[in-house]
Amino acid sequence: MKKRVLAALLFASTSALAQVQKINLDKDLSGQVVNLYEKKPGQKLSPLAQLKDHELQLKWSACLKLAPQVFTAEKDLQGWVAITWLHCLEEGQKKSKSDGQVRQVLARIEKAQLFGDGPWAESLWPQWLNLKLQQLTGQVSRKDYKAAADLDNILERDLPLNAEQKALVYQLLGDLALQKNRYGEAKFLYELAENQKNSPYIKSKLTFIAKAQNKVTVEMPPAEGPTETPTEEMLIEERISQALKVNDYIPAMQDTIALLNQYPGSKSANRLKDKPLDIYAAIKDKPAKDKALKEMTKADASRLLSWAESRHRRSDFEAAAQLAEASLEKAPNSPNSTLALWLLARSAHFLGDYEKALKNYSELIEKHNGSDEAAEASFRSALIHFRKKNFSNSAALLERLLQQKREKYDLSARYWLVRSLEKVNPVRSQSEAAIVANEYPFSYYGLRLRAESQKGKLTWPTYEDKAPQLSSEIYLTGSQKRSWKRFKKLSDAGWVGEAQIESGLFPYIKDAGTKIKLAEKLAERQQYRLAISLVNQAFDGDANLRRAQFLKISFPAIFMRLYRSEAERYKMDAVLLKSLTRQESAFNLRAVSRSQAMGLMQMIPPTAAEIAKKLGLTVTLPDDMFRPEINIPMGSFYVAQMLDQFKGNIPFALAGYNAGPYRFKGWVEHRPELVKALENPSSAPEDEIWFDELPWGETSFYVKAILRNMLLYRLIEEESYTLSPVLWQVVHNKSAL
Repeated sequence: MKKRVLAALLFASTSALAQVQKINLDKDLSGQVVNLYEKKPGQKLSPLAQLKDHELQLKWSACLKLAPQVFTAEKDLQGWVAITWLHCLEEGQKKSKSDGQVRQVLARIEKAQLFGDGPWAESLWPQWLNLKLQQLTGQVSRKDYKAAADLDNILERDLPLNAEQKALVYQLLGDLALQKNRYGEAKFLYELAENQKNSPYIKSKLTFIAKAQNKVTVEMPPAEGPTETPTEEMLIEERISQALKVNDYIPAMQDTIALLNQYPGSKSANRLKDKPLDIYAAIKDKPAKDKALKEMTKADASRLLSWAESRHRRSDFEAAAQLAEASLEKAPNSPNSTLALWLLARSAHFLGDYEKALKNYSELIEKHNGSDEAAEASFRSALIHFRKKNFSNSAALLERLLQQKREKYDLSARYWLVRSLEKVNPVRSQSEAAIVANEYPFSYYGLRLRAESQKGKLTWPTYEDKAPQLSSEIYLTGSQKRSWKRFKKLSDAGWVGEAQIESGLFPYIKDAGTKIKLAEKLAERQQYRLAISLVNQAFDGDANLRRAQFLKISFPAIFMRLYRSEAERYKMDAVLLKSLTRQESAFNLRAVSRSQAMGLMQMIPPTAAEIAKKLGLTVTLPDDMFRPEINIPMGSFYVAQMLDQFKGNIPFALAGYNAGPYRFKGWVEHRPELVKALENPSSAPEDEIWFDELPWGETSFYVKAILRNMLLYRLIEEESYTLSPVLWQVVHNKSAL
C-alpha cells in the first residue's frame, strides 16, 4: 500500500514539473529579427512580416489580399492577424466599398471564435463589432430582415457592449419591427435604446408610434397654486445669476461670498461652493481680478484653503498665496494648517518672495516636523539659502534632511550639499561628491560630478572586479508558454506592438542578472520600453551591475535616419531628439499617456493638430501619431519651436515642452534671476538650481533625465569626451516658425 501511495505521489510530482518549461534566452531568442521600420530595399519578408509591412505602408489592397492566407497559416496568431485584417478592411472600404467583402471577412473571423480569450480580445471584439454594426445598419436600411438574427446574437453574447453600441442594436431591432408595423415591439425596443442614449431619431420614432396608436399625450399646464415666497437666499442667488449674465463680476462675487457665509449648509451654498473660482477665472482685467480676490478672502478658512489648493494646482501662485495666508490668519491652529503653510510657502517661493517663503518654511519645519511637507520645506529652504549665498545654512538643512533617509530627496539633497560644501568646506565636498558619483553614476548630477573630478573629462566608471556572469535561464508555466511562443513569432516578423502586449504576460523575474540578459534580448527585438525598465530594475537591485556594457542596452540607436534628417532641418544635434524620445515614450511606438499624449515624442491631440496645420500635413488621429515618419518630424518641429521661444536654451525648452510653454513662462517671468539665466546660457550650479525649484516634480525630473540622456548618448558614441562650458549647448539659432 505504501509503495503504491509513494509511486502515485512521485508520478504527481513529475507530472507537475512537466508543466514548467525551461527557456535559454540566448538560444531561444537567437537569429535575425525583421525591423520593418528600417528594412533594407528589396529585403525579403515572410508572409507574416509582409502583412504587417503592408499595413505600415498603408497598402490596404495588398494587405486585404494577403490577410486570408496568413490568417489560415498562423493558427497561434489568428487574433493578432484578425486585428490587422480588420484595420486594412476598414481603411480599404473608405476608398472602395464592398458589402460582400465586409460580410465575408467578418464571418471568417467570427467563425474562428477569437473574441473571448487571448491578449488580442480586448481590441479585436470592439473593432469587429463596430464593423459588424455598420454592416447591419446597411442591411436594416435595405429592409433585410435576416439582420435581426445577427443583432439578437450580439445581445446574447457574453461580451461587453458600451451604451452607444447597445442603443444602436436596440434601435436597429426597433427599425425592423416598425417596418413590419409591430408597434408594441418597436416601442419596447426604442425605449430600451433611449434608456442607453438620448437620440432625436429615437424620439421621433416613439412620437410616430404614439400617433399611430392614437396615444398622443398633451402636456397640461401646471395647475395654478400658491406661489412660493422667495427667501433672502433665493433673492441673493437670483442677483448673482443676473449679474453674471451682464459680466458684472464684482457684485456677483460679493453676493456669492455673502451667501456662502450666511447660509453655509444650504443647497444654494452647495451649488455655489466653487462659483467664486469660476468668477475669478472669468475676469481678465488685473485690477478687477485683485478686487475679486480680496472679496474671496472674506470667506471662511476651510473654503479659502480649498480655493488656494485649486489655484495652486493651476499654477496661479499669487492667488494661492493670498488665499492660503487668509486661511491661516483665520484658523492658525487648524488641523489643516500644515497644508495652508505648505501652500503659502511654496507659492511665495515660486513668486520669488524668498523672505516670506523662508519664514513659512521655517514655521512648517518647526510645527510639523516629520511630515512630508516639512521635508520638502527643508529641501526648498536649502535651495533658497544657496541662492542667497548662505551656504552654511544650506548645508545644515540638507544634512538634517539626509538624516531622515527620505529616498525622494537623497540624490538632489546630496548634490546640493556638495555644492554648498564647495563654498565652506572644499575638502569634505570632494568626499561627498565621490559618494554621489558612485551611488548615482548615471544620473545627471553623478555624471557632472565625476567629470569635474576628472578635470572636465567624462568617462565610464571603472571597476576592479569583472562584470558578473548573467543567467540565461527563465521558466514558464501555464499560459506563459503560449504567450512566449507568440512573442517569438511576432517579434521575429516585426510585429512590435503586438509582441509588446505578449511580453506583458512574461513571468516575474527576481534575479537582477537575468533581468539584464532578458533586457538585452528584448532590445534586439525592438522591445525598448520593457528593456529599459528591466535595466533600471536590475541597477536598483544590484549596484555591481551598473556598468557601461549593461547601460548601453537601455540607450538604443533607433530611427536614426529620421532623427538626423530632422536635426539637420532645424540645426540641432540629433542626440537631443533621441534623448527626449527615450524619456517621453521609452521608444514605445504606441505609447499613450494619461493626458492622451501619443507616440514616440508624445504629441497631445491639440498640439498635433496645430503642428500638422503649420507643416501642411493631413493627419488622422490617433493612427498617424503611432507612425515614426509622422510623429518624429512633428515632435522635432515642436522641439524647435520651444527652442525658438526660449532662445536656444535647452533646459528651458525642455521644461516648456513638458510643462507647457505658457505655464512655464508664467513661472519664469516672476523670477528675475531666471529671466537672466535664460538670457545668459550657463551650466554653473547656481544657474541650474531652478531645475529643483520647479513647482512640478515631473518636469524637474524630466529636464534632468533628458540632459543625462544627452550626456550618456554622447558617451556611448565617443567613449570619452570633455564637457563644454555650457554642457547642453548643441543648438544653433534657427526659426522653426
